[in-house]
Amino acid sequence: MADTEPFHCVTLLEQHCETHSEIRGFWSVDTIQTYFDAANEASMPLVKSRSPIYALVDFTGFLPQDRETGEAIRDHLLMSQKFGLKRIAVLGASPLAKLQYKRLSEGFDAEFFDTKADALTWLRKDR
Repeated sequence: MADTEPFHCVTLLEQHCETHSEIRGFWSVDTIQTYFDAANEASMPLVKSRSPIYALVDFTGFLPQDRETGEAIRDHLLMSQKFGLKRIAVLGASPLAKLQYKRLSEGFDAEFFDTKADALTWLRKDR
């Protein structure tokens, strides 16, 4: 059985204009705001310098979310795009989480990967 407890960790690799996140568990529309706040804070140096933002998100333990939380994720993606988000590499998503995220990220440059090496290669291509 999957661990449903929400968890996140976000780091900035400023030299690569990247944020790397791990997010897992099941979230509510209220609790996911803590992840959004951490991602926004980590990205702030890139936003201030008007640099593009590339994101690697480890979804290994991320569960499919309810509709309301999914809509909050979509809203955050749209806002992030306005602040410079260019590309998202998703690592280790389950089939159901992948289906949901594909729908939520429609119109974004987002791809899914099984290995971190493949995700980083794609994320850093053409830069």
